[in-house]
Amino acid sequence: MTLRALTALLALALLPAAFVAQAQSGALPMPLESEDPEKPLEIIADQTWTGPEIQIQSKDMRGLGTLEFKHDASKGPVTLVIDYAATRPDPDADSEALIDIGIECYDTPQPCKIPVNLGVVSIRSAYMGESVANVGASPQAVWVGREGHSYTFADGAMVAVSLDLQDRVNLEPKAIRARLYYGNRNDDALPGQATRFGILTKIALAVGLLFALFLWWMRRG
Repeated sequence: MTLRALTALLALALLPAAFVAQAQSGALPMPLESEDPEKPLEIIADQTWTGPEIQIQSKDMRGLGTLEFKHDASKGPVTLVIDYAATRPDPDADSEALIDIGIECYDTPQPCKIPVNLGVVSIRSAYMGESVANVGASPQAVWVGREGHSYTFADGAMVAVSLDLQDRVNLEPKAIRARLYYGNRNDDALPGQATRFGILTKIALAVGLLFALFLWWMRRG
């Protein structure tokens, strides 16, 4: 095996790890994957808040905003999923943040009836993972959690979903994304699972493979 061939192998070996690192640099918003690849999710509302605006809102516990859509009951329930990226002042202590979910329906004879337990989203450090999010103009190391609820509404109802930041412990929010969609999400692909440690492990394995190939080539010579 020539040195040129070894160089090519190096590029191929490092390519997957480099791609993962690049993908993680814009890890928020995290991708949503359908349970069935042949039936992609239909995104009906999508909004992201980041940078100084979210820090002011989290300090004053102000509302993030409202997502609106016209419900099509033939497509099934609507799911709200929230990706929450934050730093943890004390990485060894438990962390939690609450987001109130307000829902109003228009153009329907019956008001929305939402169970109390679906009116709040709880982000907990036990279900968060390390990642990298673009905050402002540069990437930042954060913890990311994903939580959501599914809702059923009357066909044709105009629905407004509002989000209000509430109490939090040991979490400083840096970016939040909310999406509404029809379809079934693949719950196996949770945010934060591809950690920086995992990326470094992939790179180390690739370098180790190259080194082993180099030793094999030297012995042949």
